[in-house]
Amino acid sequence: MRVLRAREALTPERIAQLSPEEQRGLAALKQALALAESLGLGHSTSYRHLIERSEDESIRVVVVAPAQRLEPVTWWFPIVGRVAYRGYFDPTRAQNFAQGLARQGFDTYVRPALLYSTLGWFDDPVPRALLRWPPAAIVVTIVHELVHEAIFVKNDTAYNEALATFIAHHAALEHFAEQPLQIESVRDGYADQRLFAQLLADLSSELNALYERELSAQDARSAREIIFQRYQQGRYPSLRWQTLRYEGFQGIALSNAYVLANRTYLGNLPCFERELAELEGDLRAFVREHKTQPGRHTDAQECAPSATGGEPQWVADPSSS
Repeated sequence: MRVLRAREALTPERIAQLSPEEQRGLAALKQALALAESLGLGHSTSYRHLIERSEDESIRVVVVAPAQRLEPVTWWFPIVGRVAYRGYFDPTRAQNFAQGLARQGFDTYVRPALLYSTLGWFDDPVPRALLRWPPAAIVVTIVHELVHEAIFVKNDTAYNEALATFIAHHAALEHFAEQPLQIESVRDGYADQRLFAQLLADLSSELNALYERELSAQDARSAREIIFQRYQQGRYPSLRWQTLRYEGFQGIALSNAYVLANRTYLGNLPCFERELAELEGDLRAFVREHKTQPGRHTDAQECAPSATGGEPQWVADPSSS
């Protein structure tokens, strides 16, 4: 509630205090709100207030997985059901939570997230820092969160996040079609997401095959480190990347949690692509289909969340004991 109390109305006087760069970002924000409504996502009262929050004060998202299974640990919350991550406004609490589970032998991954959605229950604010992002990034991010407000399936994190990723990028491709610099940024970014999705799918297949061998914990960790190194030092540099979005992949400490955190947003993209093609590229028809039948997949077997290797599992929050 502290965040909601800290919101500021975007009055003409407040807007006048923004830098020229931030005012351009605000224009992109307004375009994103209008774009989302034009897609049929509905009118939202979120992202119309400002909050003073820097990039360093971003929310922290914690993803957890067993060390010998490519399965997400999940937690249950009111309204949203089971989700495959936890969010914290306090970075220290996030790190303490992750470290507590790491001491129990779990893989953990902590990432920042500047924007969030309460699914329309509150009028979520926009961090001022977001207004300094490139216009294309602002549009993609805002539309992504507005998809969550309009289409959300309880207990299906993979569907919710991949659908928001898909709609947001295709909406941006449409919106910036006549703006060469912006459209190139959106197109290249989405191409890299698709490429990274394939890399992670292949990596996941190898990891699942490894874990099915039921090796000892030490042997499994040693074997997966060899796989991780091959993907980081061999596979990744062999691919043609258009942006620097995933340049940190080669240096990060890979884990099941990292793989799952990224596959959650990307794993269903191929199925959504096929579905959009069947609708002759009509993004509004695509949105209508998913508002009418939320959770649907073109190929249920290939796109179901269980494609990550098994059913999600639950663990207790070590900070609550």
